Amino acid sequence: MPTEEHTLPIPGFEVRSSCPILRMLDEAEGRAFYVGYLGFEVDWECRFNPGAPVFMQVRLGDAHIHLDGHATEESPKSQVNIPVLGLRNYFDSLIAKGSDYPEPCIEDVRYVGRPTDMNVEDPFGNLLIFCSQTTEG
Repeated sequence: MPTEEHTLPIPGFEVRSSCPILRMLDEAEGRAFYVGYLGFEVDWECRFNPGAPVFMQVRLGDAHIHLDGHATEESPKSQVNIPVLGLRNYFDSLIAKGSDYPEPCIEDVRYVGRPTDMNVEDPFGNLLIFCSQTTEG
């Protein structure tokens, strides 16, 4: 709990958005999932040399994610919350693609009237939670 001495704002200090780093065990599979399936765009990518694994940033709207091609099976899996509007439209567009990825679900009758989430697990075990900002999805 903040004390009177340690309350925000701190002069000269500003918090900006964060960017999670997710493990990516296979570059082609990562691109197919994030760009081809989910619709992210690649902002930039970096390699230490031509044969090195890629470290890249992908973006969907205001959500930025770093994908780390240097990761291994021992690297930790992550979970990311992504606030969205129009979740139902995004869900419908993913279903219309008819991909081989597990079908996402946004229906949960236990939480009627509550904003809806759509959980999507990437091929590397990371969990993306698209969080609706409305009760309509």
